[in-house]
Amino acid sequence: MSTPNEPQNPYGAGEPQQPQEPGAAPQYPATPPPSAPGAPQYPSAGGAPQYPAAAPYGQAPGGYGQPAPGYGATYPKNSLGVWSLVLGIVSFVLSCGLFTGIPAVIVGNNAKKAVARGEANNGGMATAGVILGWVAIALSVLGAILLAVLFSNAEFRDAFNEGYNSSY
Repeated sequence: MSTPNEPQNPYGAGEPQQPQEPGAAPQYPATPPPSAPGAPQYPSAGGAPQYPAAAPYGQAPGGYGQPAPGYGATYPKNSLGVWSLVLGIVSFVLSCGLFTGIPAVIVGNNAKKAVARGEANNGGMATAGVILGWVAIALSVLGAILLAVLFSNAEFRDAFNEGYNSSY
């Protein structure tokens, strides 16, 4: 352990230092300690460091341009899968199932074919658009059947017309 008057030698192996007189020049070891094996050797401070030449304009530095084969290569994402999903969502939000559900199914199937050919990578969006389109078509057909059944009933039709024609 060291005290403020007798600091410990950071380069020594526990050997005590001689106390210095106030105002005297500090004493340093004659040679720096040996570096650890495998430590990097730095150039002397006399010369400027040498850097490699810069890459030409418009090109990536050496080795950083393209990914290795099989790694990081992506397919171009076509917009058919996105459109299928958008049409499927719109068929629910705007309640226009037949007008946007049928195109969602058609565009989604085309997008799934593009994924199978390797031209796109958004098959999940295409599948979601196809499913939403079919559900919207089914709900629209069920709604049309329900309206046809309700309006074929004479009592419901009379009650509807009476409520529609009455004024408050």
